[in-house]
Amino acid sequence: MIDSHCHLGSSRYKQDRPQVVARARAAGVTAFVEIGYDLPTSERSIALASELADVWATVGLHPHEVAKAPVGAFERLAALAMHPRVVAIGECGLDFYRNLSPADLQRDWFERQIALARDRNLPLVVHSRDAMDETIDRLERGAPPRAGVLHCYSGNATQARRAADLGFALGFGGSLTYGDADLEEAARVAPDEALLLETDAPYLVPEPRDTKRNEPALIGRVRAKLARLRGTSEEAIDELTTQNATRLLALGTA
Repeated sequence: MIDSHCHLGSSRYKQDRPQVVARARAAGVTAFVEIGYDLPTSERSIALASELADVWATVGLHPHEVAKAPVGAFERLAALAMHPRVVAIGECGLDFYRNLSPADLQRDWFERQIALARDRNLPLVVHSRDAMDETIDRLERGAPPRAGVLHCYSGNATQARRAADLGFALGFGGSLTYGDADLEEAARVAPDEALLLETDAPYLVPEPRDTKRNEPALIGRVRAKLARLRGTSEEAIDELTTQNATRLLALGTA
């Protein structure tokens, strides 16, 4: 399995990060995509990917963070995107649930990062909450050539088909195990080539939510739920999502 979205650099792993990584490997995780969501975490993702051969990096500004971006942030982000261990731009996008940054500023930064992905020929890692239709509209207009992934997918089946038609994958994580009927239907109907596994660790502990901290070793719970929804084996989901992540993010060639 490939954990296509995690935050191993989180301070919540400060005391036991090597053990967390070891447990994930023992559980069958063969690669991790470490996600940047502001300048410090983007730099941290590159540092971690440079240290561990099975970790890859992304760089981006999350919609919650754009209001705090310092002068010159975009130029710094563009420079970080040149690093050979960087496999995507993001996480970036729109979040109208919490509105921690003004909506128009979120839109501006999302458009700039779509353009950066296009310029660098990299895929996007997209965060969208309470903004799925607008997010997909902007991706349709921006048309990044390598598409990307809608992380922590939270849309319905119709939106899933729209995203897949653009070449975007859907990142399914712990929220798939929470009993959301619309999300489960989206997971059933999404085409094979649009399926990815992720944890967003240390967030979104999958059911039975028996720990306060998620970690990549628990990705098997998501795999099991996705397999049940699609009426297939966990092994088939493992093989399919690993192939999709490797293809979409060009893992092993960066």
